[in-house]
Amino acid sequence: MDIVVVATPELGDRSYVVAEGTVAFVVDPQRDIDRIIQICAEHGLIVAAVGDTHIHNDYVSGGLALSSELGVPYLVHADDQVAFERVAVRDGDVFEFGPLNVEVLHTPGHTPNHISFRVTSVSDPTGVVMSGGSMLYGSVGRTDLISEEMTEPLSRAQYRSAHRIADSLPSETELMPTHGFGSFCSAVSVQEVSDGTVGGERRVNIVFKYPDEDEFVAMLMASYDPYPAYYRHMGPANRAGASALRPMAPRRLSGPEAAELCGAGAIAIDIRSRHEHYASHPRGSYLMEYGSSFSTYLGWMFPSDSAFILVTDSSSDPVAAVRSLGFIGIEEIVGQVEAAELSLVLGEGSITAIDFAEYFDHLRTTPHQLLDVRNPSEHRQNRLPGAIQIPIYEVANRIDELDPSIPVVVHCAAGFRASAAGSLLTQRGFNVVVINDDLANGLARL
Repeated sequence: MDIVVVATPELGDRSYVVAEGTVAFVVDPQRDIDRIIQICAEHGLIVAAVGDTHIHNDYVSGGLALSSELGVPYLVHADDQVAFERVAVRDGDVFEFGPLNVEVLHTPGHTPNHISFRVTSVSDPTGVVMSGGSMLYGSVGRTDLISEEMTEPLSRAQYRSAHRIADSLPSETELMPTHGFGSFCSAVSVQEVSDGTVGGERRVNIVFKYPDEDEFVAMLMASYDPYPAYYRHMGPANRAGASALRPMAPRRLSGPEAAELCGAGAIAIDIRSRHEHYASHPRGSYLMEYGSSFSTYLGWMFPSDSAFILVTDSSSDPVAAVRSLGFIGIEEIVGQVEAAELSLVLGEGSITAIDFAEYFDHLRTTPHQLLDVRNPSEHRQNRLPGAIQIPIYEVANRIDELDPSIPVVVHCAAGFRASAAGSLLTQRGFNVVVINDDLANGLARL
């Protein structure tokens, strides 16, 4: 049995193509279904069915679009209230897709109706368990995404689901989770690394470090940082069913056209490298450097129904940015504009960026506000003395906690979040210095 991992680093998630011979079963696909179709074509595979382990909270699923395009069954838990035709499955259901045997395991916790798929074949009777947001590598899926009232019962269910997987499946069974690769759907984890099997996870996974369910639940519920604001839109989008994502380059705008749209409420997002933004950017534009964290933080900091203009240069990849935003349902990209052209209309700004050596050598003893925009748990773990802690996603709403008459020096863990927050503060009239450096270099100076 062969498994093709289809990673989506922007969201920290994985989809899977499980195959035996020429027959494939696809689990938790993203909306850009052409990736899956191309992989299957390259491997000579015919998709027999598609399954989603749960109604996803962190991305818009491509399950319906892929199954519809290929004309194959789409497996979704029977109790999930969806607006489309699917194969309604329950715990213990078994499906034979050619040489593949797919067993449904109800593993609630991440969501109430969460399921895992155990896939076996004649050549691999031990098989693999596609665990979605249930048991992850070293961790489990977070349990607070449905509601505050459901968090404790789902935490208890998650504990029991992990034990069910470990107790009922052979220890050699490969574990293939969807979350846990940077996704905010993952809960607190351990540093130990297993061999990727159910037995390996029994040795290292945090859920098995707590023989008492009550202690585990208390620890889990106390560990949560906030999750991205756009998550609240993902469940409704997935219950309604989404179309395939086939991104195209946004319409090219002239500087005056883009400026007019900005005047009408569109948000100019500078997707260039942070270094380019530091040196020169159109006034009024917000830095959100394209990369692995791009869509998560843009969807966290700005309303999902906003109209966006991408500010680019010759090295930018606007199609990749559109694809990344489409993963989380942001689709109103009204155009792209060259940074230099928009600057000619709106004026040019810049941001001072330094490293921690420069900060400690030249700024540490001067009047300033040191702002830490990391998550609360990161700040609790280690911090620079005197730092004000406001997570990046709360800066806009807590800006009154900062004094606009005193310079603000912004840091995070490595520079991405500090740069984005510094850009926002610059647009609000603050005198900003961004520390674009690894925090470890700062802590080493203490």
